[in-house]
Amino acid sequence: MGIKDKIIGKKSPPIMDVLNKTLQLEYSLIIHYPRLASTIEDEKTRELVLRLGSDSIKHADVVASAILKLGGDPVWSFDPFPAGSDIVKIFQAQLEKEKLALQLHQQSMGLVRDNLLREKFGELAKTEEWHIQIVEDILSRLG
Repeated sequence: MGIKDKIIGKKSPPIMDVLNKTLQLEYSLIIHYPRLASTIEDEKTRELVLRLGSDSIKHADVVASAILKLGGDPVWSFDPFPAGSDIVKIFQAQLEKEKLALQLHQQSMGLVRDNLLREKFGELAKTEEWHIQIVEDILSRLG
């Protein structure tokens, strides 16, 4: 949606709403994983956290590119670091975000007509399923 559309209030297509929500969610994940990793002493757990961050960057790039390809404008935003220092609660919240990311990628698959984009969203959804397992593993290591 261009600036003119924003001013006159033209509603964006559902796929743009889903993709921008997904982009904002991916960035809410990206921004916190390096900081979270720095608080973890166990090397394997720290590597898992950094891998999640790296994958989320790739996911955000795919989603932003899809938005541009479909003629939209990516909406970027970041969430503040979670309040409190209970890392288990933080990762429980991250688990919910990973589950939501999975749902959004699956929803995008159903809304987009382009076969290549549908395939990319399918790949992202599979990766999110893996991310859910990783966060569950991290939680078991922390708990």
